[in-house]
Amino acid sequence: MRIARWTFRTAGTFGLIVMVPMLFVEKLIEQIMPPAVNHPEFFYGFVILNICWQILYFYLAKDPIRFRPMMIPSFFAKVSGPVALVWLYLQGRISSQWITTTVLDGVFAGLFLVSFWATGQEATNN
Repeated sequence: MRIARWTFRTAGTFGLIVMVPMLFVEKLIEQIMPPAVNHPEFFYGFVILNICWQILYFYLAKDPIRFRPMMIPSFFAKVSGPVALVWLYLQGRISSQWITTTVLDGVFAGLFLVSFWATGQEATNN
């Protein structure tokens, strides 16, 4: 259960460190990665929804056995980013600067599956 607690606590912390500032840097993002945000409802909807997932990760870290069923949708939420980014990169629609995000989210997705397996083993042994 230690790996699950560490994994979800780390994912939640890292996610909040990355996502919360995005609520305040729309104009900076437009300057660094043009074009301008044409649909702010999608941009802010993505950021706020992502922050909600980070909060869920803290709940999972607190009691991984109790909240174990939520690890599966957490895995899909975490792996959806790398799948989409790889697809867009292969189509030539995004730059390679997104590779870091893809790798980090992919690692966390893998750790979510390891946590799911580890908590299942622990639940059966108790």
